[in-house]
Amino acid sequence: MQRTMVKFLFHGLIGICFGTVVAQAAETNRPRAYEAMLSSGKVRMAVPYDRSIYVDARGQKLGASLEISKYFGNFLTAKYKKKVQVTVVPTMPGTLLDAMDSGQADFAMGYVDGYVAKLDPARYLVYPHPRHENHVLVSGPGGREISRLEELSGETVCLGRQTDTPIFNDLNGTLQKSGKKAIHVFKDRLVLDDEDLLQMLNDGLIPYVFVASWKARLWKPLLANIRINQETESPGATTEGVIVARENRVLGEDILEFGVSPSIESALNIYRNGDFRYREHTLKNPVAPAEWARYVSMKPYFDRYGSDNSLDPLFLAALGFQETMLNQNLVSPVGAVGVMQLLPATGASMRVGNIRELEPNIHAGSKYIGSLLSSMSIDEQFPRAERALFAVAAYNAGPNNIRKARELAAQMGFNPNKWFLNVEMAAAKLIGLETFFYVRNVYKYYVTYDIRQRKMQLDEETLILETNKKINN
Repeated sequence: MQRTMVKFLFHGLIGICFGTVVAQAAETNRPRAYEAMLSSGKVRMAVPYDRSIYVDARGQKLGASLEISKYFGNFLTAKYKKKVQVTVVPTMPGTLLDAMDSGQADFAMGYVDGYVAKLDPARYLVYPHPRHENHVLVSGPGGREISRLEELSGETVCLGRQTDTPIFNDLNGTLQKSGKKAIHVFKDRLVLDDEDLLQMLNDGLIPYVFVASWKARLWKPLLANIRINQETESPGATTEGVIVARENRVLGEDILEFGVSPSIESALNIYRNGDFRYREHTLKNPVAPAEWARYVSMKPYFDRYGSDNSLDPLFLAALGFQETMLNQNLVSPVGAVGVMQLLPATGASMRVGNIRELEPNIHAGSKYIGSLLSSMSIDEQFPRAERALFAVAAYNAGPNNIRKARELAAQMGFNPNKWFLNVEMAAAKLIGLETFFYVRNVYKYYVTYDIRQRKMQLDEETLILETNKKINN
């Protein structure tokens, strides 16, 4: 149990979060002594904005930091026999150290690799925690029970954006030398974390994920369709740690002590049970047989009209699935029509034909999305993925709201030209959670389509190679 708690403390997604928000800046950038923190009853910790860590949605605070703060504060209160409150300074992506340099935070915790090179050793101590954090293969309803990773030959395994393990590279080399198919590894590089992948796995969108073992155990009680293949547990090298001012070594030691206290598991369970309502029953399966058949039948239209309007065809399909599960016969209570759920007046303004028919509906939808991007001055110089994400956001919330969110993002210090972990956080603060989750769900459908198509392409290439090999022999 204590080993699990230590893993939680140092994990870069959730274990870096303690506190409620403190907005005020420090009067000086000189680090406060730990004795002064305890005397004042307040300790400040820098954490990043993140789906699982901290989100401000029009005053509604989400993320693990909210519950963890109470337990860490209680831990310090009990140890020092006086009331201590642990507060959090939310930071922009990649700026944990900046919060300390500016005097806004007393310490930071998380993955330290990105900060060590620019750390002033005369000012700060780094408590690196190089370790082998175990990962495990988890199967969904579409996957098999697996006892050895080698059994995944020819299958697809998904990794989150912060999972980096060389085990599959080594394993694929061994498999290919023995004449077996490689394991197809999909690593998300935008926003998907272990929690997202486990949700997708539970809902049947993907067959296997390789995640931190403690995360799998954390979510298993609430995700009935996943299977933890315990025999596949393997080490994955990560370097995480705590950054404190050089004179505050005792603070770092208290954090480490808290990491093996029983309070961690209690706080984590409260977070899990509260967060689950935002993940439960939110995804449908776009690659189930009937749904996949609909996609295949419509794919030529998504390809054609997506390309005509400088849109990623897969994102266009994912948006259609989010709206209607690709059901052209669906009419909403307000009269929105077809796969892309266009109001008749909007469809008519696109001048592409009768949107009650499939092809004109997809044509009009893609043309309308293109017009939304133009109205927000998001041109083709934007990366293709960002264009798609902003288009989906505007489709849901309207271009005016997204323009305002970009302005707010710039004011807050986020990048106004990036959606995930940047403008999406400003949008949540400005208009609430609907668009925040809407875009993330569309992205999950996009990833699901992408994984399926890549797997099919790789299987086809492998078949051609095997056929040519037989012919040549």
